[in-house]
Amino acid sequence: MNQNEIDAKIGEAWKAHHAGNQETAIEQFLRLIEDVPDHIDAYWGLGLSYRDAGNQESALEAFHKVKELVLVELESEGGQRGRYFMLNRMVDQQIEQMNDFLVG
Repeated sequence: MNQNEIDAKIGEAWKAHHAGNQETAIEQFLRLIEDVPDHIDAYWGLGLSYRDAGNQESALEAFHKVKELVLVELESEGGQRGRYFMLNRMVDQQIEQMNDFLVG
């Protein structure tokens, strides 16, 4: 799958998420992850979609995967370190919120 196809698929999944169609968004993000297993944005969208659909445990799993992938990127010498620092903080917040919710 080329980058244009990936971008189109992630765009459709985000449209579904922002339109409130969480089940559709979840299906689309999962299909994208099957094709591109380490796609950080797909896992991030999956986590948000699960969260908004009320599936906190699956959201937490997706956010943990985002954290894992972000840490790999931060350890590399890639050119988007600022993006990954920000995403690392954001995913930590989501994980904390999911943990608080699940613990009660």
